[in-house]
Amino acid sequence: MTNVILFNFNGTIVDTKAVAIDAYNEIAEKQGYKKIAKQDICSLRSLSIRERCKTLQVPLYKMPLIGIAIKRRYQQYLPSLTPVAEMMECLEDLKQHGYLLGFTTSNNRDMTQSFLLNNEMDIFDYTDYTTTPFSKSKDIRHFIKVNHLKKEDVLYVGDELRDIKAALKEDVRCIAASWGYDSEELLQSSDALHVISNPSELSDLLIEKNELKSK
Repeated sequence: MTNVILFNFNGTIVDTKAVAIDAYNEIAEKQGYKKIAKQDICSLRSLSIRERCKTLQVPLYKMPLIGIAIKRRYQQYLPSLTPVAEMMECLEDLKQHGYLLGFTTSNNRDMTQSFLLNNEMDIFDYTDYTTTPFSKSKDIRHFIKVNHLKKEDVLYVGDELRDIKAALKEDVRCIAASWGYDSEELLQSSDALHVISNPSELSDLLIEKNELKSK
C-alpha cells in the first residue's frame, strides 16, 4: 500500500515559473538567445526540451548549465514565494489520513527551509536535498534507499515529463501535475497513472476514491 507521497518541489509545491522565466531572460539578453515573451509561455509548455531549445535558439548542450544558472539566480526569491493554490490543504488532508510526505529538490537548503517556515508548511516527514537538477531518477533512487523504503510504498508527484520518465525508470508509480512547468498535453504523452490539474485531485484520488492503493 502506498504510504509515502514524494513530491518534486519547484513547479509542483511552489510556483517558480515566473522567477525562472525572469532569470532565463536575463541570461538570454546577455547571450543573445531569444527571450520568453508572456504570450509564448503557453506554447512553450507543450514543447519538449529539445523543441524549446530550437524555438529559443539555445544550443541543446548548453541547457544543463543554463538550468543551473537559472536556479542559482532565483534562490534568493524562494523564501518570498507562495505555494501552489490548494497545495497546503492537499498536504494537510494527506497527513490527516496517515500518509507520509516527502520532497526532493536541488534548491538551497536554507532558502527552502525559509520558504517552508514562511508559509507554515514545515510538515514534511522526509526531505532530500540533491546537488544537481538533472538526475531525477538518481534522486528518486537515493530518496528510497536512504529512507529505507520500498518502491511500492512510494508514489511520486512531478510536474515535468522528465520527472515522470525518471519515476518510471525506477519502477515507482507516479502522477503528473499539469499546473507546473509542462502542459497537460505534454504530460498526457507519458505513462503516469493520472494527469491532474490541481492539488485537490490528488487528495481525492488518495483519500476518497482510494484508486492508488496496491493489494
